[in-house]
Amino acid sequence: MKSNSPDPVRVYAPGRTARHEAAFEWVFTSVLKLHWSWEDSLERYLEDDRDIRCHYGASSDLPGIEFLADGLLSELGQNRGDPPSVQGEKADLFAAVFWMGSRMEEHFDGVPRDEHGRFDPSGSIPMRKGWLSQPICELWSFQIGRRLLGEKAWSGHVHRLQSAFRVEATLDVDSAYAFLGKGLYRTLGAAARDVVRFNWRHLKRRLQALLGLIEDPYNTYALASGLHKEHGIQVRWFFLLAQFGPHDKGLPASSSRLAKLMRGLEEEDGDQVHWHPGHDAAYNEDALRREHRAFEGIMGRPPLASRQHYLRMEPTESRRRLLALGIREDHTEGHAKFTGFRGGFARQRRWYDIEAEALTDLYIFPFAAMDATFLRHLKVRPEDVPGEVVRLADAARETGGTLRLLWHNESLASEGQWQGWGGVYPAVLNAVC
Repeated sequence: MKSNSPDPVRVYAPGRTARHEAAFEWVFTSVLKLHWSWEDSLERYLEDDRDIRCHYGASSDLPGIEFLADGLLSELGQNRGDPPSVQGEKADLFAAVFWMGSRMEEHFDGVPRDEHGRFDPSGSIPMRKGWLSQPICELWSFQIGRRLLGEKAWSGHVHRLQSAFRVEATLDVDSAYAFLGKGLYRTLGAAARDVVRFNWRHLKRRLQALLGLIEDPYNTYALASGLHKEHGIQVRWFFLLAQFGPHDKGLPASSSRLAKLMRGLEEEDGDQVHWHPGHDAAYNEDALRREHRAFEGIMGRPPLASRQHYLRMEPTESRRRLLALGIREDHTEGHAKFTGFRGGFARQRRWYDIEAEALTDLYIFPFAAMDATFLRHLKVRPEDVPGEVVRLADAARETGGTLRLLWHNESLASEGQWQGWGGVYPAVLNAVC
């Protein structure tokens, strides 16, 4: 019985570099799910016509589908501020995918950054061109696929690709509990602040939670797990284990309450408890290693996936350090200030170390929407959030990618800054699943 999959593809690309390897793997493997291989021998390329043939940056006289090269993939050690053309006779969609997927624009000295050192996309080229609102690299890949396979084969293949669309939940646990497990000195200090500010209601609730008379507001884990099971979606939990500081206010890594929670979720959700390196760990290798050891001590295994607290990451060195620690999934790709597809992908892909010019074994798992973005930066009303997320879901559904959501256990609680947000996450899941 003949397979419904397209015929294998052979690619001839003279002068191939690591950038070629990345661009073609992202397009053909990550997005198009094609069986393909490089053909380094021009003689074999010309003689063997059993597979689909294409050539990139070669003579136009060759048989097979021709893809023009604008040169970016050959320019090792050189970065461009502007992307390759994506329309017209000089269009090079492979190079455009590489430019966007490597996030080349972010690697120049002097690019705008915020108070946390994060790249500010406000005036970026992807923002100006409207590329962030859709997985643009996957749409470009679809253009390549249609041309490569022909309309008849493409019509069936694209349907299979689009049917792979799914929703995944990722929840960051920056503060596991609002009142519990903070230790004597932090608890007394917080209670004193309540008194100084005459915040008697907050003090009363703190005491009630400590005495076990009411549930801690941030204990939303059973609620979240029930929602995920109801919709049949995968979840990943990311736990902060950093030392207490201005931006790291979670429970101490030594907390038995925190360890019990992490192990319980690991058992319930099937090995989906992961690491959330702290604010300082993005640049401080000692802090990174200390937190890595803390995770391993709690879980009895090293973490394989992580996401940086505050999405704070030095463009290259942070990921190199994660790789050296054995991390194989980085879930940090996304903007704090805006929603959308930061690297142009909804699907996972291997990270390209643009300074070393090498494709690595670290996989990038992008997210498209974060609760804190809607609250703090976009100032979206809680009731309007589901509609905003639906637009991103529709964009990911068009290519069959994955819509990943970044939420926090705190925002399910309608507590403090999250007042009025308790029903948002259930409404979002109802809208997109």
